[in-house]
Amino acid sequence: MNRLARFLCCAVLSGAGWGCQNPTKETAFRDIQGDVSNRIGLTVRWNTQTQDDRAVDAAVNALLAHPLSAGESVQIALLNNRHLQARFEDLGIAQADLVQAGLLKNPVFDVGVRFPDRSPLGTYLDIGVAEDFLDIALLPARKKLAEVRFEETKAEIVAEVLAVASDTREAFIDYQASWQMLQLSRTAAEAGEASMEAAKRMRDAGNMDDLTFTQERENAVRAQIELTDAEETEAQSREKANDEMGLLSPQTEWTAAALDPIPTENPEPKDLESLAVRRRPDVAAARREIEAQSRILGLTADFRFFSSADLGADFERETDGQWRIGPSLSLPLSLFDMGDAKVSRAQAMLRQSEEQCLALIIDVQSQVRAAQRQMHDARVKAILYRQELLPIENDLLHQTQLRYNGMLAGVFQLLDAKKQQVDSEREYIDALKEYWIAQSELERAVGGRLDSEIPTTQPQTAGGAS
Repeated sequence: MNRLARFLCCAVLSGAGWGCQNPTKETAFRDIQGDVSNRIGLTVRWNTQTQDDRAVDAAVNALLAHPLSAGESVQIALLNNRHLQARFEDLGIAQADLVQAGLLKNPVFDVGVRFPDRSPLGTYLDIGVAEDFLDIALLPARKKLAEVRFEETKAEIVAEVLAVASDTREAFIDYQASWQMLQLSRTAAEAGEASMEAAKRMRDAGNMDDLTFTQERENAVRAQIELTDAEETEAQSREKANDEMGLLSPQTEWTAAALDPIPTENPEPKDLESLAVRRRPDVAAARREIEAQSRILGLTADFRFFSSADLGADFERETDGQWRIGPSLSLPLSLFDMGDAKVSRAQAMLRQSEEQCLALIIDVQSQVRAAQRQMHDARVKAILYRQELLPIENDLLHQTQLRYNGMLAGVFQLLDAKKQQVDSEREYIDALKEYWIAQSELERAVGGRLDSEIPTTQPQTAGGAS
C-alpha cells in the first residue's frame, strides 16, 4: 500500500514537473513578432488593453494624419485588424491544450455501502481508489504531441499575418489606382463637356451638322458615365482598404499617396521556388502536421489493445468489522476490438497529411512561377508606357496644340488629342497597379520580402477622402 502511494505521488509530481516547462503565450507571440519582422519588416501586436496598446492606437492615428503609402497601410492593419486579434487568441487555446496535456487524469474514488438483514449487523463498506496508469505512461508522449501542435499553431498564425499583410497591400494599391483613375475620369468628363459646348456653338452658328453634334453629345455622356463608374470603383476600393486596416469612423477620413513608379532595377531574385518552400509558414505548419500525425500513429499502434488501464487500492470492511485491504488492477479484454481500425485510421491520417503537404508545395511553386511571370510582364508593359507611349502622346498633344494655335487644327482635334493622352495615362496607371499587385503576390508566394533591395521614393500626395 505504501509503495503504491509512493508511485502515485511520484507520477503526480512528474506531471507537475512537465507543466512547469510550458512556454507562455506571451513568449510565443514574441516569437511570432520576430518572425513577422524578419519576413516583412513590420510590427504586429496583440491588443490586451494595456498602456502600450493605447500608445499604439495613438501611433495609428498619427499615421492616418498624413498621406498613407501602401507599406503604412499594411502596418496599420498589423496593429489594428480585428480578424488578426481574434486569431491570436488561438495561442491561448493552444497553450491551454499544452498545459492540459501535461496533467494527469484525476483518480477515481468509489464507495459502496450495504446493510445486512441479519447478524452481524455491522455496515458493509467498500472503498476503492484507482488511477489510469496508462495515462501516466503516455504523459511524455502526449506532452510532446501538444508541443508540436503548439508550434503548428504559431506557424499558422504567421501565415495568417502574412495573408492579411498581402490582402491589405493589394487592397490599398487598388485604391491608389482607382483614385488616380477617378482624377483622369474627371479630366475626361470636363474635356467632353467642353467639346460638347464647342459643338453646340458651332451647330448654332450653322458650322456643324446634326450628326456630328449628336456624336459629340454621345462622347460627352459616355465620359459622364465613365466618371460615375470611376467614383463607384473608388468608393468600393476605399471601403475594402478600410476593412483590411480595421478602421472605424472617423479614422476612415485618410488620404493616400500616389502609386510608386516602377523601380529602375528589377527587384526579382533567382531561385524563388526553393526559397518559398523553405520560408512559407503554411508549409512549415503542414510539416508539423505530418509530425503530429506520425506521433499519433505511433501511440495508436503501441497501445492498440488498451484504451485504459486502472491501478489502485481497494478497502473493504466486512459486517463483523474486519478490514480487507489490497491492490486492484483493471484492464480491458481485447476480444472484439483489436485496435486494427484505429491503427488504419491513424495510418490514413498520416498519409493524408503527407499528400496535403506535397500538394501545398506544388501549389507554392506554381504560385511563385505565375507571380514571377505576371510581375515580369507588368513591368515590361509599364516601362513601355512610361518610356515610349506616354512621351509619344505628350508630343502629339503638344504638336496638335501648336497647330491649333496656328489655326491649322480645330478644337475637336485638340480635344481628341487630350482624350488620347488621358486614355494612355489610365492604361499606364492600370499597368502600375498590375505590377505592384504582382509584386505583392510574389512576396505572398515566397513568404516574405524579396531578397533584392527595392529602391523607395518619396510619394506625392494623390488622393483623399471623398
